Amino acid sequence: MRQITHGDLCTAARAILSVQPAARDAALQRMLEQAQAADAYRARFGRAHPRWGNGSLMGVACQPPLPAEPFLSDPEYLDCLARVLAMLRRRRGACGNRLSRYVGFDYARNPRVRAMGGMMAEKRAKIAAVDPVWTRICDEARKAVHDEPLLGGLIHSGLLHHASFERALAYRFSLKLASGEMSEQILREFADEAYADEPDLGQAARADLVAVHDRDPACHRYVQPVLFFKGFQALQAYRVGHWLWRKGRHDMAYFVQMRTSEAFGVDIHPAARIGRGVMIDHAHSIVIGETAVVGDNVSMLHSVTLGGTGKQEQDRHPKIGNGVLIGAGAKVLGNIRVGDNSRIAAGSVVLEDVPECKTVAGVPAHIVGEAGCEHPATEMDQLIRE
Repeated sequence: MRQITHGDLCTAARAILSVQPAARDAALQRMLEQAQAADAYRARFGRAHPRWGNGSLMGVACQPPLPAEPFLSDPEYLDCLARVLAMLRRRRGACGNRLSRYVGFDYARNPRVRAMGGMMAEKRAKIAAVDPVWTRICDEARKAVHDEPLLGGLIHSGLLHHASFERALAYRFSLKLASGEMSEQILREFADEAYADEPDLGQAARADLVAVHDRDPACHRYVQPVLFFKGFQALQAYRVGHWLWRKGRHDMAYFVQMRTSEAFGVDIHPAARIGRGVMIDHAHSIVIGETAVVGDNVSMLHSVTLGGTGKQEQDRHPKIGNGVLIGAGAKVLGNIRVGDNSRIAAGSVVLEDVPECKTVAGVPAHIVGEAGCEHPATEMDQLIRE
């Protein structure tokens, strides 16, 4: 079985959440065995297993339909997370995977330990018990300061000074988007308000971060996207702008859109709807229109446009399904549907619906074959084979 990531853990927990409690351990054991077999198949034949994916636990567990990722305040979800961790601990070889440093965390603890009060050190320790992503970011940040002291001020102010991932994201948002027209303080105030009002913003950011780490071979640490990758930072700025839009604060949302475009070269209308676990790689010249919808676990490369084909004001932009891979420079135009787990080849112009699990290429794009694997957005395989 391939190395275990945080995304594997969460997906497996969601997969067994819909199973009767008495049968959850058996279901999880079966998934682990299938992942092991899929990894052996991939090593032997050089391609993903036709049923069980790429040898990762996520590849086996991520079979539709999965429930939306619950909040950590859901005790049943915490129990599922604890079951996954416990079984990974028991399996031989689990100590060598990426998650091994976190298997001692007590996911079953009540997440309300994050309540206000107490000393900062105690608060951080309690948050760490239910937030391994933030703990890993802080660990990596401290090592980065040790390795490169000249970045100490940036890393302390941007990450280590803050008590939570959400607070760090709000600070980063205000720092990057501030200008002579809008101060950091004002931006920070409504960003903090957004993360406090809607906890799902923080959960989506964690899913996006794990997606970048898992899919981008240039990303070796969680701390990299938070500090240096404009695709991740632009996506989190969009999420705050989308929160403003849904609160009826349209002018402020437009301001966030404008500054995000100026700062990162990514222009996403705040009314667009984007799922979680999304990776925007390189992020030059991304354009996503007002009525566009992007599903969960989507990967897109630079210069992608999800645009309209005319000047009508109604629903006029594409609907991208879950698990879709969109190659560099692809243009998807009009109120069309791109099916789940499909691929759009680089430079293609898509003007018609794309079925699920297909690859399209060309100008205009047409179907050239199957998707090539079960989860194209996760595999990031952009080669078209006969």
